[in-house]
Amino acid sequence: MKQKFTAGPLLSPGSGRQVYFRVHLGMLTAILFIYSSAKAQVADTVHIVKEPVKNTGVVPVLYGEQDKSRMLQSVATVYTNQLITTPSPQFLQALPGRIPGLNITFGSGGPGLDGNGMGFNIRGARAQTILIDGVERGYQSIDPEQIESISVLKDALSTVMFGQRSSYGIISIKTKKGDVGKPRISFTAQSGFETPLTLPKPLPAWQYATLFNEAKQNDAGLSPVTPQYSPAQIEAYKNQSDPYTYPDVDWYNTVLNNSAGISRYNLNIQGSGKGFRYFVDLDNARENGIFKTSSENKYNTNSQLNRYALRSNVGVDVTPVTFVQLNLFGRFQRYNQPGGGGAGGILGALLSTPQLAYPVFNPDGTLGGSDKYQGNANIWGQTVSRGYQFQDVRDIAVDLEVTQKLDIITKGLVLKAKASNNNTVYYTTKREKNFEVYQYLNDTYTKYGATTEQTTAGGANDRFRIVYLEGSLGYDRTINKHAISVLAVANQQSRLLFSSTQLPENYTAYSGRLNYSFDGKYLAEGAVSYAGYNWLAPAQRHATYWAAGLGWNLHQEAFVSQHLPWISNLRLRANYGLTGQVNAGYYTYIQTYFNNGGYWFGSGSSLERGTGENAIANSGLSPEKAKKLNAGIDLGLWQNKLTLTADYFFNRFYDLVAAPTLTTAVFGAGYPLQNYQRFNYRGADISVNWQQQVKALHYFVTANFSLVQSKVVYNAELPKNYDYQITTGKPVGLQYGYTAIGLFKSYEEINDPATAVMPAAPKSSLRPGDIRYLDRNGDGQITIDDQGPIGNAKPTIYYGLNAGFNFKGIDFSVLFQGTCNRQSYMSGDFMNGFGNGGQNNAYAYNLGRFTPETAATATQPRLWLGSNTNNTQFSSFWLKNTDFVRLKNLEIGYTLPEQLTRKIGSPSVRLFANGLNLLTWSEIFDVREDVDPEAWGAAYPIMKIFNFGINIKF
Repeated sequence: MKQKFTAGPLLSPGSGRQVYFRVHLGMLTAILFIYSSAKAQVADTVHIVKEPVKNTGVVPVLYGEQDKSRMLQSVATVYTNQLITTPSPQFLQALPGRIPGLNITFGSGGPGLDGNGMGFNIRGARAQTILIDGVERGYQSIDPEQIESISVLKDALSTVMFGQRSSYGIISIKTKKGDVGKPRISFTAQSGFETPLTLPKPLPAWQYATLFNEAKQNDAGLSPVTPQYSPAQIEAYKNQSDPYTYPDVDWYNTVLNNSAGISRYNLNIQGSGKGFRYFVDLDNARENGIFKTSSENKYNTNSQLNRYALRSNVGVDVTPVTFVQLNLFGRFQRYNQPGGGGAGGILGALLSTPQLAYPVFNPDGTLGGSDKYQGNANIWGQTVSRGYQFQDVRDIAVDLEVTQKLDIITKGLVLKAKASNNNTVYYTTKREKNFEVYQYLNDTYTKYGATTEQTTAGGANDRFRIVYLEGSLGYDRTINKHAISVLAVANQQSRLLFSSTQLPENYTAYSGRLNYSFDGKYLAEGAVSYAGYNWLAPAQRHATYWAAGLGWNLHQEAFVSQHLPWISNLRLRANYGLTGQVNAGYYTYIQTYFNNGGYWFGSGSSLERGTGENAIANSGLSPEKAKKLNAGIDLGLWQNKLTLTADYFFNRFYDLVAAPTLTTAVFGAGYPLQNYQRFNYRGADISVNWQQQVKALHYFVTANFSLVQSKVVYNAELPKNYDYQITTGKPVGLQYGYTAIGLFKSYEEINDPATAVMPAAPKSSLRPGDIRYLDRNGDGQITIDDQGPIGNAKPTIYYGLNAGFNFKGIDFSVLFQGTCNRQSYMSGDFMNGFGNGGQNNAYAYNLGRFTPETAATATQPRLWLGSNTNNTQFSSFWLKNTDFVRLKNLEIGYTLPEQLTRKIGSPSVRLFANGLNLLTWSEIFDVREDVDPEAWGAAYPIMKIFNFGINIKF
């Protein structure tokens, strides 16, 4: 099947287009410079190695690394080779199904800036911290080649040193640094296409008209009404005898392409010279949207992300005991989209506009419209005739770290100082315009709206700066059977948002960690942090957090090593700690006031202004806290061919910040946020891996499983009339509403005296096919007292399976991701059809509606027009099971024989093909086929990606 691609230029004509080509010229110049420099440095290389060897005996932790044999923290890590198989600009796209304890969700797809359509949590608690080389930065759109590892810190012992941001877990990224060896150049070019997993399926015009008549009659009950559409009109819609008067426009096919192009080019070089090491990375990624464009425009109206990134990490041995690391990062992103409502506005119009609303064009070529769909409403016009808009994002980050060995004082003593400056600027440019439409009826054109010239609007959105300072003193030494590692750290982070009038947000922390091992068998670790946050009241600004753990390497014991030699690793470990998380607004402990408009008073007509209080200040607001327990086992069998890591956790969050529940309007002012909620989260993370080398075949299978169960311990609830209304003791976020017990099948059932209905929806308004609700309290009517838990109280489960092999140059990997006990609330016009007073769309799904003929088997309500008090209540009827299993990622590659590639001057040439979101299995498809279990309706569809590339190493 031929794939259709449409792409306009990145920028508008003139200087913009020149910038576009200059960027490519600059990148080409940089490539040639790096290549020539690398060739020149080969002769000066101190040590020559074929490939850098990763030290798998250490694990990245907060503020450094730790020997794996002494690990008591719960940390899960993935490395570069697991990330580069995913063809996506966002690194989080590569993580679902790979890391136990990390749950990543996607609400939409398509091009976008950092974190577009994504969210994540760690062990159920909301997560918000992403560190890059130890500094909190929100860069999610970066290329995987510059990433050495991504670690998820999950327990108290691993995060407590982060002070006031240590409760919710941390994603920590370590970028690549220079390795000792000759220059190694790697160039990767890849290109492919993406296509929507699914799109809504509106009804064709004649079916829409038929069902509209049915809905109108349903609303009237037994009284016959005149159909909105006559049989002749329905036939005209069906046979398209007059497509201008009786249009049937497949808007999704008209406005959207079947696929969109993606591409990424990466060049990096790493190695060393005399006294220095380096890693330099250049990357360009482009992701196009699925909107069609017009050749009449000299600018791009499609959605598109274009990203350029540069990283330079250079380490210099100033002296044998002094090492300086300088990391530079720059990134430019441009996110383009159609003018007006942008991509979201067009997708919303596609969802709601019936195919019979108006034609795309009239006989004279003007844009179609109607009295209901006036200027700027035509969806094709929204796509190509409303101009364009784009958002530019520029990031610059500079890290400087100096490491001084102090062996002159005592062996193993190290002093470090680090400074980081990060600047991000957002700027929006709008080149928008309006367009007119015409209604063609009886050979007459009626104009709606007016066409205008393009605007030249634009302005800065946000600019913020993060300054980070850190100093540390570490000691790591083994004396006989005693191995000790001590680290003391002082740091401060200041974040300033220039677009506001607020003072900087400052985090400070003074922390320390001690790790001890005796004879490699008995382990102990403790960590403490004294941390501050300047937006809290002085009395609440600082707090102390701590964590401690113990471990036992049983495989080092003689009774294991001598009698069970097939056990290569067996460690029991446990830790417990107190962590904190600030969740406070801007200096909310200080009472603030506002001035109202005032009034004119007196003979001089002076303006007397009044003053009022904003929300009442709360000087007692303190950080949220969590007491966390983690117990785990690490097991390795048969020389670690089989490894298992399992953790049990029990996290008790308290002093959580929330709005008060006991309030009164008589108070006259807003109530302050308070510390009172208490939630518990418990569960388990398990990861199992098998890997083996059989002659030329190396293969692996990795599976992980995560389970999280939450509980509301205290929520300051107001007294309830019935126990089933109480949230305490139930899972956090459990949904409450009416319980649907089916559909009314007849008027006899509706009018039965025993039938309970809502006062707001009396029996006279009900029809067969309306939803029937459970009268929980048995009082003969449906009221708020009948609302109770309707959601799934089962634990959240998510899992992954990753497998692959390498055989004589052929490599293959596959990743499956899945969830259990997942539910989504799916309601509104997208499910009901004919919203907005009957003006909105209806869908193929609505063909399964209740009718007298399907009364015994129907699972959908009857059709109606506009509003329906009874059927649109928040109820279990619209709560759907959305568990799924995805073939998340698959890659196959082939590395050409070295004897062949050496002839062209390259030691390695690899061809590969990979894909993302290739297959999905979900029980929601039994309910409705035109949805994805994670995104539906007007959301930009999640995309299935097919990608092809080549990697060349020199």
